[in-house]
Amino acid sequence: MLFLNLLLENHTLILNNISMKILEKVFSALKKVDNRTTLAQQVSVTKLPKTKAISTPHNFDFDYVVLDIKTANLQPKSIFSVAIVALKNDKIVEKRHWFVRPNPFNINPIYFQNSSFSRQDLADANSFAEVWQELNPYIINQKIVAHFADFNIGALKSALCSAQLLVPKFTTFCTYLNAKKTWVFPDFQLHSLADNLYLKARGGEMLKDVDLCTGIFLKLKKEKGELIFNNKSETTKGNVVTLNSNSFFGRNIAVAGAFQHFKHYEIKEKIRALGGIHVKNVTHKTNFLIIGSIQANEICPKRIDAQTFKVKIINEEQFLALLASQNDLQ
Repeated sequence: MLFLNLLLENHTLILNNISMKILEKVFSALKKVDNRTTLAQQVSVTKLPKTKAISTPHNFDFDYVVLDIKTANLQPKSIFSVAIVALKNDKIVEKRHWFVRPNPFNINPIYFQNSSFSRQDLADANSFAEVWQELNPYIINQKIVAHFADFNIGALKSALCSAQLLVPKFTTFCTYLNAKKTWVFPDFQLHSLADNLYLKARGGEMLKDVDLCTGIFLKLKKEKGELIFNNKSETTKGNVVTLNSNSFFGRNIAVAGAFQHFKHYEIKEKIRALGGIHVKNVTHKTNFLIIGSIQANEICPKRIDAQTFKVKIINEEQFLALLASQNDLQ
């Protein structure tokens, strides 16, 4: 009996030892599983991408948008730079600038003189169609202000048509034309006018001209009070004449009609600056006729002669594009 009791006690002790060892192994295994799960959770958390902050939608609720466009060559669609200043309550609320890969990629070397950008910068830039995705809200249904508005809007529309994009509705105000009607200065080119008005640009190189135009506009607004904006959604197409930087050099050029941006003596000075020769009459020796607006019922003898002698006729917008390609609108 005593032997049996000892045997049962030893058996119970052995079982308890075995049970304890099994339990220890089970707990150890569970602990490892728990550690692995925790580690896996930590790893998965570190691999999660950072949540991007949701930006507040831009309502583009501006009073005016000042626009400055630069073209790379004589083709209006060859935009390589677009700058805007957005105004609200006569305060600047936003400034933007975009480089554009010009089309065609033929850039007047004059733009690389003392410039902070290179040909490669323009080669790496987005196309106009890509830039337009960001630019569009600053144009559509806005009141657009520009110095030489016909040139800027003409370039914009040409680039839109080239990219097969719709031209949005907007109205325009030309600081050049309105400055000529408001002040008496010897010159109304952008930089000369800004100097006469004691304006200084606050932006960088590519924002300089749009800054000056903004300053001129605000002074005009203060001076005139009521501003008249024109509807520029529709454009008239001129004759397609291929021009280059040397088109006028040594050529006989006549002028006819009324011009928005220039008086006749100013056009003559521009012709001479481009190496051309101003002539009074159109003959078989005349190479170009620069023609302004002609009333519907008005007879223009020079235009009739130009058609007779097959003289190339260019309009004011094309003449502006030629001057802009020579950086002669600043």
